[in-house]
Amino acid sequence: MAQYSGSHPGNLILLHGGAGPQDPSLMGIQKVQNSLKKIGKTASKMLNNMDPIIDVVGYCLLQMEKDPLFNAGIGSALQADGMARVSASLMDGSRQIFSGVASASYISFPSILAKELQKRQARVLTNPGAELLARELNQPINTNLTEKRSKKWLKSLYEDVHNIHNMDTVGCVIKTADGKLIAGSSTGGRGYEYPGRVSDTSSIAGNYSSKFAAIAVTGIGEEIMDDAVAPRIETRIRDGKPLNEATNTTFKEAKNRKRKYGWIAIDKLGNWNISFTTYQMPFIVIGDKKILKEFTVKI
Repeated sequence: MAQYSGSHPGNLILLHGGAGPQDPSLMGIQKVQNSLKKIGKTASKMLNNMDPIIDVVGYCLLQMEKDPLFNAGIGSALQADGMARVSASLMDGSRQIFSGVASASYISFPSILAKELQKRQARVLTNPGAELLARELNQPINTNLTEKRSKKWLKSLYEDVHNIHNMDTVGCVIKTADGKLIAGSSTGGRGYEYPGRVSDTSSIAGNYSSKFAAIAVTGIGEEIMDDAVAPRIETRIRDGKPLNEATNTTFKEAKNRKRKYGWIAIDKLGNWNISFTTYQMPFIVIGDKKILKEFTVKI
C-alpha cells in the first residue's frame, strides 16, 4: 500500500504492470520493472519526436501485450473453462472518446483493435465483432495458451478459486508538453473466473481520460466498477480539486472499504499520482526521456 506523486511540465509517460504481479518474487518484479523501463524509454523518444499521442499509447500497450510477463495479450490469464478472454481500451482525452474490446477470445493484441475503434461508429466490441475486426486488420487469431498460464490454470483446479486474483492488468497514461491527455489499459482478467466475465478494463470505471485528467486503474475489477474509480477521480479534478487532493480522497475511500486496486493518474498541468492499496504495483514515470520515479521492490 503506497502513494507517490510529483510534477513535470513537459512530455510525461506513466506505465504500470499491475496491482498483483503473477510472479511476486524479487526476480519476477525486477523483470517486470526492466520491461517497463525499456518500453517507457522508447515511448518517451517517440513522444519527443512528435509522434501522435495515440500511437505512443498504442505502442506501450502492444509491447506489454507481447511480453508474457504481463497479464495481457499473449500472457493473459485463463478463465475457468481454460480460455483466455482479453479486454483493452483507449480513451483520447482531447476528443473524450472511449473505445475498447470486451472479453474477446482468440485475440492476441486487443489494444490494436481498441486503437482502430477510435475511428469507428461502434466503439466497444466483443466477439464475434472483435474477431471479425482482428481478421480485417490481419491480426493473429490465437488461443493465447502459454505453458506458464496453462500450468497455473491446471493448478487452480485443485485450489480455492475464490482466492485467485491475477491483478496484473497493464496501463499507460500520457501527457504531451502542450497538455494533451490519453489513457490506455489491457488485461487478461482475474484468472479462473466464470467464463465470459467482463473486466473493468473495457469500461470507463477502469480507464478514463478527458482534457482535465487521465487515469488507468488495475486490481479487482468488480471493486473498481463498484467504485467507478477512474471517472470518480477525473470528476473531482474537473470540479476544481487539485490532482493530489482528488487522489488522496479516493485512496482514503479505498482503504476504508478494504479495496484491492491501484491507479496511475495525470492532469493537464503535469501533476501525477500513483496509488495502490495492494502489496505492490510495478510502475515507472518518465518525463522527457528521464526516469522520474520507479517502483522499489519490497522484499
